Amino acid sequence: MSISVYLWRLTSIMDLFDISLYDEIIIPYLLLREFSDMYIELDKGDKRALWLQIVDQVIDYIAKGKLSPGDPLVPTRQLAQELAISRSSVQIAYEELQSRGYVTTSRRGGTRVCDIIQNIGTYQSKQSVPSIPPNPFIEENTKRVDHWPDMKSDEKADIDFRLHEPYIDSTFQNSWRRASNTAMKEKNVLDWGYSSPYGLYSVREQISRYLAIERGIHVQPDQILLTLGARQTMDIIAQALLQEGDIVSVEDPGFPVAWSTMKYRNMKIEPIPVDSQGLCVEKISPHSKIIFTTPSHQFPSGVLMTANRRQELIQFARQNQTWIIEDDYDGEFRYRGGPMPSLYSQMPSNILYILSFTKLLAPGIRLAAAIGPKEAIERMAKVQEFVCRHLPIMEQLTLGQFFETGDLLKHVRRMRSIYHKRHRNIIQALNDSGLADQFHVQGTESGLHVLLESNNEFDEFEIVQSALKAGVGVFPLSPYCLESPRKGLLLGFAHLNSEKIIEGVRRLALVLEKSACK
Repeated sequence: MSISVYLWRLTSIMDLFDISLYDEIIIPYLLLREFSDMYIELDKGDKRALWLQIVDQVIDYIAKGKLSPGDPLVPTRQLAQELAISRSSVQIAYEELQSRGYVTTSRRGGTRVCDIIQNIGTYQSKQSVPSIPPNPFIEENTKRVDHWPDMKSDEKADIDFRLHEPYIDSTFQNSWRRASNTAMKEKNVLDWGYSSPYGLYSVREQISRYLAIERGIHVQPDQILLTLGARQTMDIIAQALLQEGDIVSVEDPGFPVAWSTMKYRNMKIEPIPVDSQGLCVEKISPHSKIIFTTPSHQFPSGVLMTANRRQELIQFARQNQTWIIEDDYDGEFRYRGGPMPSLYSQMPSNILYILSFTKLLAPGIRLAAAIGPKEAIERMAKVQEFVCRHLPIMEQLTLGQFFETGDLLKHVRRMRSIYHKRHRNIIQALNDSGLADQFHVQGTESGLHVLLESNNEFDEFEIVQSALKAGVGVFPLSPYCLESPRKGLLLGFAHLNSEKIIEGVRRLALVLEKSACK
């Protein structure tokens, strides 16, 4: 049974008899019970220290208004005797209450509840957070693509052709774990302190070597800024290189992050159509300040920008002094010939090249790199220093170690082989099922997804929901469009093995066949 003792609320009696709480007078316990219904309970099985249990309960009485400003507390000696604990524990509790500002102590007046605590009675009343203004932009854009489809608890896709999800196997996990363990053992204490807003120099050196080998892009470390992914990179670009109201041209259909981030920073978004050759350059306004494009594998159509269209875009940017943001989100994974040459390698003065490790390694590794002219990268680094000081050190050290051991290049080449096989599987399955005859299949040369494009009357959402009932998750094209009326289905295949790819396409074909018969 817990030990209890009643707290003292006898201010008038003490004043009458001139009694101090620090006197050696012991008031009979029955007298305490007569004047108060408050008591301290100590649970010696509680992990909290005894003095902390006293502190918490006294604070609770004060907060609930059962102890008012000026009310005295029981003397430490008496409370210790009644609780059968050491007096030092009670003294520590009272000192803690005093340091937190709940009580004050004097030789004559003893320990009393502070006068400054007012209106504590509202403790039990219903609390409400300050008003949060509505923000239709955030509500609309967070639901637009990321959480599609809205799967109910009883509707799970057995075979989920989810986009943006690479294959993460035990081989990669073990390699990354080794790199992390090695980085943890490094004795360079300076790396664990405040770091450069550019990112660790050693990591940027490794990235510059990687770009030279894999992309033919030759830059110095001070032309590289490490960021927390494509989203943050776009936001930093908006803050560093643009002013509110500037025109930003984006591909349509395209990458929602590109336009949503810029819209959030109050830029004017100009959707530019995409055809079989890539971005339609002739549709771009000469007043545009930035053009966002994915030339190596247009997202989401899968089109490769042709050489002529590339030259048109470069000439446009040069003549109009326009920035180009080149997002090379999955350029490593081309299955016919080598990687496409980057726009940056042809005109580095006007281009910001984004290298993301989301598709290359794993979405959970929130690291990316922006490459560009020194002046632009310097301005972006200043913005990054202002908003987040620098990136997490451990992730950078691990990535640097992953580069240094050669594991990254091995991983890229191994994944390229795996994805190539799965790409062949899905193309073959589309041909065998007859879906290749019903749709215009795009993304047949590279990347981690394919597009089944239909006519503008195609009911994407009905097919998506019907496929979900058949245990197959596919995704509509229209949420990736701003003004474009294009319709179709998107299928990501990187994380699925061959058996699931073939079975998923077979089920989808049956769903479409049943839909056509209605």
